[in-house]
Amino acid sequence: MLIERNHRSDALLLMACSFAVATSNSVIFAALGDLQDKYKFADFGLGLIAGAGFLSGFIVQLFVAPFADRGHTKRLIMAGMMIGAFGSILMATGSSLPQFILARAVIGSAFGFVFPAVRALIAHVEPERRGERLGRLAAVELLGFVAGPLFGGLLIDPIGIRAVFLLFGALNLVSMFTISFRSFPVLPLSTDSRKPSFELLRHPRVRIAVLLAMAIQAPVGIFDALWDRYLTDLGGGNSMVGISFALYSVPFFIFSSFGGRLADKYDPQRIAMWMMVLVVPAVTGYGFFNTLAPVIALNVVEGIAQALMYPSSAAAVAKAAPVGRASAAQGLAGASGLLMSMLLAFTTPSLYGWFGALAAFGAVGLLMSVLTGSAALMLWRLNRLEQSAS
Repeated sequence: MLIERNHRSDALLLMACSFAVATSNSVIFAALGDLQDKYKFADFGLGLIAGAGFLSGFIVQLFVAPFADRGHTKRLIMAGMMIGAFGSILMATGSSLPQFILARAVIGSAFGFVFPAVRALIAHVEPERRGERLGRLAAVELLGFVAGPLFGGLLIDPIGIRAVFLLFGALNLVSMFTISFRSFPVLPLSTDSRKPSFELLRHPRVRIAVLLAMAIQAPVGIFDALWDRYLTDLGGGNSMVGISFALYSVPFFIFSSFGGRLADKYDPQRIAMWMMVLVVPAVTGYGFFNTLAPVIALNVVEGIAQALMYPSSAAAVAKAAPVGRASAAQGLAGASGLLMSMLLAFTTPSLYGWFGALAAFGAVGLLMSVLTGSAALMLWRLNRLEQSAS
């Protein structure tokens, strides 16, 4: 009973850290339109700001996350919290596009420090319930990503953009303090723990998990760079942006634990692939409408499918990871997903400006289909080989 209670309290503290980092990363969603209007930079600037965070997160997850497998998990998490606070201060004091790009890059690196280490620890505490635990973590992570633009959108007008960034930066410091006196389990070590993350790609199931992570993260790029501007063009304001994120998040609190239990019971990779059948039409469908109501309805549908899919994706990575490579595997999958998000954050604002919403969202949907189809083909071939061998 005591062990279970310790596991639960460990998980809650780790989830609080993920929540804080997620909010400091996502509050920019609600502010991009205001920053663009105030400082008069082009649509391409939206992509540069959003993409800078993805690029730094990509680099950190790829090269820093493996250190958690070498006994430095807590140090990485605390460093990430401090970096997130510093980045928020830079964002609050910025007054030009280059400064916002730099601040966003700093905040994005905090994401890369914290998320792989937390996911690896959560999956390690109770391996037989990893899907369920990761499902709850996914809900908390999304709550953080939603809380940033939701409360940011509601607070920008009354207290100003600078105060909003400082508020979410302070949340990182509070979370860092809460874990500073806490000891967490050490991840299992192996002789491979010092190998680079890229080496994991020799494992077929890791390759499949990485492709799925890229497909799942693809919509994040266009949402980060364009969602605020898109809803504004449809007649919504800061409050509507926040409300849309809130409606998207509700299914995560209803379905994510169930999605995690499905991942514990069945093949998590197959579950993620089947849920993509709902996500791709929803993402593509945004481009077909020029009024808010159907866009928000699709937003809820996508939220339901993502709530069932996210835990399966994280569980697939944890299941595929060799002993001693848990954080490196999560970092590799996360970095690959961020790479996809970064590329789309850079490119979709220009597609939107030149050709409209259908071209931007349709391109994302097509890319998700190609990635998921490739993963499905690889899984089919792998299963055939395993059946032949047995």
